Amino acid sequence: MASIGKITNELRVPELKYEISNNQETQEIVSTLCEFLAACASDPSLLKGETSLIKLVAVYSDKFRFSPRIYNSLFLCDRLTDVFYRKANIDSQLKDILSGWRFALAKIFVQYPSLLDSDDSPVLALVDAICASQLGWVREPKRVSQVVIDRLSDVHESLLAINSDSPDPLNALRVEWLAVQDKQDKRIAKLFERLNITEQGAASSRYATEYSYHTLGQLIKNQRLPSPIADFLVDRWWCVLRSALLRHGSNDSDNDTPWKDIVALTEKLVFVFSDVVGHKKDSIFNMGEGLVDELAVAASQYEIEVLNDEWESIQQLLISVLQGADIARVSVSIREPELNFDRKVTPNREKLLELTEKWYLIKQKGVEARLKFARYFEDSNEILWLNHAGMKSLIMPYQDFQQGIAAGQISLIKNCYLLSQVFKETLKGLSKVAHAQHEAREKAKLKAEAEAEQLRLEQQQAEELARLKELEAEKKLKEQQLKAVEKQRLEQEQSTLKLIADLSLGAWISVIEEEEKLKYKLVVKINATDKLIFVDKMGLKKFEIKTPALMSRMISGEIMILSGGAEFDDTLSRVVGRLRVGK
Repeated sequence: MASIGKITNELRVPELKYEISNNQETQEIVSTLCEFLAACASDPSLLKGETSLIKLVAVYSDKFRFSPRIYNSLFLCDRLTDVFYRKANIDSQLKDILSGWRFALAKIFVQYPSLLDSDDSPVLALVDAICASQLGWVREPKRVSQVVIDRLSDVHESLLAINSDSPDPLNALRVEWLAVQDKQDKRIAKLFERLNITEQGAASSRYATEYSYHTLGQLIKNQRLPSPIADFLVDRWWCVLRSALLRHGSNDSDNDTPWKDIVALTEKLVFVFSDVVGHKKDSIFNMGEGLVDELAVAASQYEIEVLNDEWESIQQLLISVLQGADIARVSVSIREPELNFDRKVTPNREKLLELTEKWYLIKQKGVEARLKFARYFEDSNEILWLNHAGMKSLIMPYQDFQQGIAAGQISLIKNCYLLSQVFKETLKGLSKVAHAQHEAREKAKLKAEAEAEQLRLEQQQAEELARLKELEAEKKLKEQQLKAVEKQRLEQEQSTLKLIADLSLGAWISVIEEEEKLKYKLVVKINATDKLIFVDKMGLKKFEIKTPALMSRMISGEIMILSGGAEFDDTLSRVVGRLRVGK
């Protein structure tokens, strides 16, 4: 399986906006995203269908700045769950539930990618086990279905609570799920043992009923018989045929069976009393001799009660036939069997092995059902269908099954399309894309480097030609610039020194110290040491500096003159004047 780490680090999806590099990704970013995903997993409105992680995160883009690895992990999780949602052949409600797990899966993708970066990923194995066990799950019966939904909810909570890259908690969840499912399967198997016996008896009874109708219908087809004989066949003798089937079966492959004897006796009865042209009289005499006694013995053998008056009536009618009397005859009508006994529509052993224990989607009257082909009854040519709870749902003639398959109303539910299968296919495709992008970037890089080298050589040649000329020009320019700079420096220093010299006591300056502007007032100028002393607003000495340093810092902008001190001179003059007047 392709490496998740390689794909998530190298893949570049054009629609995605990668705000930071993988190197800038921090644990704080991962933790914030995982908290967001856990909160989304608790919102029922986001747990259905194909909710996009990428689109959801985009809504809160002011909160997140993601690396390519994180964005690609969310993209990969979206694609994985979306493909699974479309291809998984389980019930749509279960697909909604499992699709809603994308937040928990994304949390694992981002936080503990090693739990997915292997062929035997415990995350994929857990989801695969769940899907494979619920191929036939449907929403009814609700009591049984709700148990599965509750179990899925517990698993979801456990996935959200994963807080390390240890596979043990996930393996434990899978083992627990399989154990509960195995217990359920054994319970269903016991139910089926009893159901199978009951339904086999019912199927045999239906077979006996319908096949006796089928056999009798074939024997009297296009025959005209006396009304008493027709009534006897339909009302009484049909029961003998059914009892013979129930007791012995038909055993069509054998030449000498009780069923064959009963059928032969029925053929004799029809032959003797029918009006088919061409019957030889001696044949009728031979077959009619002892016929009523044979019928009575057979009826008694299979415990079918026939009154003596009925036997007497048949005996008298038989005498009239043997005497050649003119007897009224009618066409005999009997209902068509409800089962099809055409051997062309019965499955062989290989076909049965192929069909049995498989799940099918059956559409009837606008309703879809997931049912298991549990048992085929050979005698009645019928199928027993069970639901996911192991309960009988339907008895269907095999012919109807074939017709449903042909009409598209019945379709085989293939083995569950597993999440691991989707994962491998998705990674395989994205791995090719990531590799192609990497190759393209490398080729583009080499091409750019080659073009840059060629351009460098061309520029080098052009520059070499111009270099000597430029050196001379630069030399002259530098000399001019040095002179200009020196002149400007001298002028600036002279103007600055003049400003300093003009400063009188009481002048205010602004000094930048540790990114803070402070105001100081000049209170002392010592010409002998060329030193200036400044105080703050409270009159406390805060700053002293010599003229060269002051000039340098004024030029650099660290010190600015706010006032020249004229106000101080005026104030001092006024104070001295008042003192003189006072004297």
